[in-house]
Amino acid sequence: MNRISVKAVAISSIVSFVLMVVFIILLGMIFATQFEGPDGGPGDQAAIAAAFEASWFSLWALLAAVIAGALGAAIAGRHAILHGALSASLNVVWGVFCLIFLAPLTLFSMTVLALNPLLGAFGGWLWLRRSK
Repeated sequence: MNRISVKAVAISSIVSFVLMVVFIILLGMIFATQFEGPDGGPGDQAAIAAAFEASWFSLWALLAAVIAGALGAAIAGRHAILHGALSASLNVVWGVFCLIFLAPLTLFSMTVLALNPLLGAFGGWLWLRRSK
């Protein structure tokens, strides 16, 4: 257990979660400006939200996991890939909660849930490569 820096995991998890929310909001706003309704005007908000969730465009928000993974590795200063993967812990906990209580289980939601720790580890690996 002494291998894990609780401070690095806590800070990078919070940063990952906040960045993910900010990216989803910004990407959703960009997506909504490109989405037209059947009459050529602005589309229905529920339809836009469903189309955004169904599109793989929103996966750009997973860039937050890479950034947070690199941050966790930098703060910890050791075991970069482990701290990178653990930086997604808050996102994974929130994702499991949402899948149980709030959202339907879809391929998209499972992909996002599985990619968070993998991309966090990738961010830790990138930081490790950069720091050598």
